[in-house]
Amino acid sequence: MAGRSGTHESGAGPSMRALALAAFLIAAGLLGWRASLLLTATNTPPAHASPLETSLLNLVEPVAGPGKARISVTRDAGAGRTVLVLLDASASDSAPTIERLVQTAARLDPGAGDALVIEQAAFARGTPGRPSSSAYGELSMLGLLVALLGWLAFGPARETETAASVEVPHHPASTPLRPMTEPALRPVRTALPSADAADLVRKDPARAADILRGWMSGGSDAA
Repeated sequence: MAGRSGTHESGAGPSMRALALAAFLIAAGLLGWRASLLLTATNTPPAHASPLETSLLNLVEPVAGPGKARISVTRDAGAGRTVLVLLDASASDSAPTIERLVQTAARLDPGAGDALVIEQAAFARGTPGRPSSSAYGELSMLGLLVALLGWLAFGPARETETAASVEVPHHPASTPLRPMTEPALRPVRTALPSADAADLVRKDPARAADILRGWMSGGSDAA
């Protein structure tokens, strides 16, 4: 059976987090600045403005003031063009000058049915023109960039795990050897035939007695 060993290497270090945090702060500041400029600018022309309306507005605003005029140009079939200029009440004194500028710039011809209408009204504060689609696209891209940098700067630390598998041979535990013990030697009985025993008793009674005592002592040990 083989064992496995692994090593862990740290992911993004503190330097990467510091760079991501710095980039996040810069992108967040840029997003706030662009959003304030595009969403609250009072001189932003409406997104649906035609080139003529944009040109006339750029001509009128230096006279009336930024955000104090709105211009709409409509064309009726067979009835010429109608130019509507909406002025803020605070810019009412510039109405005669604006009338002359618009008639000259738009080349209005009353004989062809063209008409110029100037209306005055008190503009509500904090109602700038609607941003264009390109402005919304720019803000969306900046928002995605800020979100990505924020995740890199404040997200959980990532760790890259590199596992190096090393085959380690496994040896079974050796069984200890038991010491071999020699069996105790027991005296071997010598059986004598009955005829030989009788002759031994007659010839050598002492030896016969010794043999008999040996048998008796061996029998008592076995018991």
